[in-house]
Amino acid sequence: MTPDVVVDIGNSRMKWGLVDRDRIVESASLDLLDSGEWLVRSLMWGLDENSKWVIASVNPPVAAALGLWLRDKVGSVRFIDSFTQIPLTVTLDEPERIGLDRLLACLAAKSTAFPQTDKIVVQTGTAIVINRMNAAGEFLGGAILPGLRLMAKSLKEGTALLPFAPADEVMRTDEGTTPERAIQVGTYWACVGAIIMLRCAGEEAGDRATILTGGDAHLFLDVLPPPVVHAPDLVLQGILVASRTLP
Repeated sequence: MTPDVVVDIGNSRMKWGLVDRDRIVESASLDLLDSGEWLVRSLMWGLDENSKWVIASVNPPVAAALGLWLRDKVGSVRFIDSFTQIPLTVTLDEPERIGLDRLLACLAAKSTAFPQTDKIVVQTGTAIVINRMNAAGEFLGGAILPGLRLMAKSLKEGTALLPFAPADEVMRTDEGTTPERAIQVGTYWACVGAIIMLRCAGEEAGDRATILTGGDAHLFLDVLPPPVVHAPDLVLQGILVASRTLP
């Protein structure tokens, strides 16, 4: 099927993508719980009772709430809720335990910018998720670590005196002159270092590319070794690709 709207529900925000002629022509980041914001966006896009929706989520309660809200408003709502619905080869023993957003991002990355290259697909949101793929487009696993805000939050909550100071800009390594800036420098470069180490590990590292997506992707674009490409709607693109195989 070809949907009119694809939806990626995360832990902090949800993202809608408007589909026209089998491609995403516009996207919007929306609140997880504000149905008024959902209504405004659906009216802006001219969606009606005939529209078809495909939803993927790492946040089941919000997915259920959105599905209930859409039930009497649109023509059909389909959910991608199993790895078996995603046409991607996974070389791991427990594919059912992998976040669907990871698989969908990698599905889209198979044909994005570097289709025949070993690559890492980096999702920069609540968590930093670094996914490894080979040149055949197979998912090889990867690494998950706290994102910038989550790292800063853990330092605030786990200590008596440290402030909450998430990095929200590109940081130089010599900027840690106050506790706030030291936290920002430390958390920022911890994330950069993790991405670079996964990018450089393995025999194929010399040919490996990096594809960045997620809300903090712009913070890492200029400090990572090339080749790097920014694909802001990567998970939505993966949902669109996977929806074509739905019965």
